[in-house]
Amino acid sequence: MKTTAIICEFNPLHSGHKKLLDYAKTFSDKVICIMSGNFTQRGLPACADKFSRATHAIKAGADMVVELPTVFATASAENFALGGVKIAQELNVDYLLFGSECGDIHQIKNFAESLDNVEINEKIAREVKNGVSYPKAVFLATRSKILESPNNVLAIEYVRAIQKLKSRIEPITLKRENNYNGEANAYASSNALRANKSLRSVYSYDYVRKDIDDEVENKFCSFATYFMSLASPHQLERIEGVNEGLENRIYNADKSMGYEAMISQIKTKRYTRLKLQRIVLNFLLSITKETAEKYKSLNPSIQVLAINSSSVSLLQYINDSNDEITLKADRLYYSLSGKKAPKKLIKIDV
Repeated sequence: MKTTAIICEFNPLHSGHKKLLDYAKTFSDKVICIMSGNFTQRGLPACADKFSRATHAIKAGADMVVELPTVFATASAENFALGGVKIAQELNVDYLLFGSECGDIHQIKNFAESLDNVEINEKIAREVKNGVSYPKAVFLATRSKILESPNNVLAIEYVRAIQKLKSRIEPITLKRENNYNGEANAYASSNALRANKSLRSVYSYDYVRKDIDDEVENKFCSFATYFMSLASPHQLERIEGVNEGLENRIYNADKSMGYEAMISQIKTKRYTRLKLQRIVLNFLLSITKETAEKYKSLNPSIQVLAINSSSVSLLQYINDSNDEITLKADRLYYSLSGKKAPKKLIKIDV
C-alpha cells in the first residue's frame, strides 16, 4: 500500500485543494492530510475550527486528517515544513505532495540544495544584517524568481526538511496554473474566500460554507490587542521571533487604536506583518524561543482529527498524545468562537 501526505491548512478548503487530493489518489492508495489546527501560519485563528476543517478534507477525498501541532502550524515556512515532514515520517508515508507555481520538482530540489552553499548563506546573513526580512534576504542573495511565489517557497522548505531529516519520503509537486483569486479564474484562494463572502457561493462547497465563522478573527484581534498591552519588554524578549530590540518596539506601540494600528506601528522592512502576527500569537500562547527549540528536537505529538470509516487501518501508525501548547490554543479558540470541540476523533462514512 502506497500512502501520500499533504501538509495543509484548508482555511477554508476549496476546489484547488480538491484537485490536489484527487491527484494524490492517482498514484497512492491512501491520502493523509497533516493539517494546522485552530490557528494558522498567519498567526490568526482559522476560519473554521479544526474538526470542521478535518471533516471537509475527508469529504473531499482524504482518508485521515492529523493535526500539525500549533508550535509548527503557526511558525515560519521553515519550521512549518519541518514539523509537517516530521509527522509524515512518523506516519511512514511514501510521498509528500504539494502545489507549487513552478511545478518542476527538479528545479525545486536543485534550489533547495543550493541554499546549503556557504557563499550563499554568507550573502543571506549580510542582507539580514542590513535590515531586510529573511525571505527577502534569500531572494537578494540568489536572485531567483522561484522565490517570488509563496507556494514555491513552501515547496522548497518541504524538500529542505526531507533532506535535513534524511527521509526516504519522495516529494511530488503539482503545478498551480493560475493565481486562485477567484472571479475570472477556475479557482479561488483561501484568502479570497475568507475576505469575499460573495465568492463562496461560486467557489466554495456547501459543506464548507456552513462552517465558516467570520467573527472569530475579529474577536481574536480585539482580545490580542488588550492582552499585548500587559506585556513587558522582559517578557517579550523571550518570545519566539523577537530579537534585536523588537521587544521595545512592540512595547512602545500604541495599543489603544486596535490590532491593525498596533501591527502597522511595529512593522518594518525586516519585520513583516505575518511575522508580527505570529509573534503576537506566540506571546498569547507563551511560545518562547526555548519552547520552539524543544519542539524541533522532539518527535511531534500526533492527534487524529478525522478519518474515513473505511480507512481505520491507518490508526495503527498513531501514537496519540496531547500537546500542551495546542491544548492552550484550543481553549483560546473555543472561548472566542463559543463552539464546543468534539471529545474524540470524527469517523466519517463517505
